[in-house]
Amino acid sequence: MPKRIYKIQGISLGTASSNTRYGRKEDSLLVTLPQESILSGKFTSNKLKAAPVKLAIENLSNSKKAKKVLLINAGNANAATGPKGLKDVRKYCKEIALDFKTSQENVIPFSTGVIGEPLATENYLSAFREASKGLSENKWKKAAEAILTTDTKPKIISKEVKVGKTSYFVTGFAKGSGMIRPDFATLLSFVFIDAKLTQKSLNTIHANALKVSFEAITVDGDTSPNDSSLLVANGNKEKSIRMGSLEEKRLSNAITEIFKNLAELLVEDAEGATKKIKIKVGKAKNTDQAKSVAFTIAESPLVKTAMFGSDANWGRILSAIGRNKDIDRIDKVKIQLNGQPLVKQGYIDSKYSEKRASKEMKKKEILIEVSLGLGKKDFEVMTSDLSEDYVLINSNYRS
Repeated sequence: MPKRIYKIQGISLGTASSNTRYGRKEDSLLVTLPQESILSGKFTSNKLKAAPVKLAIENLSNSKKAKKVLLINAGNANAATGPKGLKDVRKYCKEIALDFKTSQENVIPFSTGVIGEPLATENYLSAFREASKGLSENKWKKAAEAILTTDTKPKIISKEVKVGKTSYFVTGFAKGSGMIRPDFATLLSFVFIDAKLTQKSLNTIHANALKVSFEAITVDGDTSPNDSSLLVANGNKEKSIRMGSLEEKRLSNAITEIFKNLAELLVEDAEGATKKIKIKVGKAKNTDQAKSVAFTIAESPLVKTAMFGSDANWGRILSAIGRNKDIDRIDKVKIQLNGQPLVKQGYIDSKYSEKRASKEMKKKEILIEVSLGLGKKDFEVMTSDLSEDYVLINSNYRS
């Protein structure tokens, strides 16, 4: 939790309980945005797109310059619910639009939770209306808590970016601890900027930030049908930023760091995780090859279970590299773990020490460095280990 959470001018948040899956726990979040705000949304690549994702994409492409409202519910994904699921989400968006005297296209829905269960529409609509009664610019922590499912703690990052005498504030929160292998998002992520940017600039900043954050993490290799990332600029005219300016560059860098911080928090709180693992693949032919190899290692159940058991079984890492479809030779492969030599020229390094490697494996943070010896490109992926707790959580998720 950051020492200070910066308010974003014109943005208010309210939370309430739907009294459904989580009883009286607050599981519904309503956020209001000023009419000058602009939004950049990125959504799941899964062919199974949840009803709120479909409507969010539709509404974002048709939104008008007016007050906007975000509706986020936890506990029910409203995915694989057919025409009724889309009808249900349209219903509560329409009702909230009427409450706020704005167009339906300016109400953007998001959901997370169990797939395939009918949505308790009236419960969530009542919760959103209750949340609207307690709107405040200070409820960031409560907002981050309201969207959680199997997460054990809220994830919030807030920063002040100074350029000259001007301070730009950026605050964001996210959720997700399982079904994490986003192609360009995470389960749910919302980042807000106190500045005026062009739509083109906001989209570019968003895309660049995602490439090195949520696009570079995996917990279990599964992509959710609800993955959503939203970047919002509040349109503050006193903090207008020109494309290509120093202000844009520094703000873009800060936003990228916030996305990376949020992604790291997700991995640290991954379901059943006991370790955070970074995999750096270098000297690849191209970035795609480096990324492919890094994810192959990161998503190998054998590698992940060895990490959990603190077993320095380097053969599993090398085997994962060898089976990768983009690799046709391993005779130049070099592998190190927390600086300890494991593999050189595709087989055991003569300097390998089982004792030292095993000692490093017991640490909570692991760095696996792979050199393919094939080029100059690199890519880094972050993942977690695979424990008994992950199996227990996901074998009993709907109970």
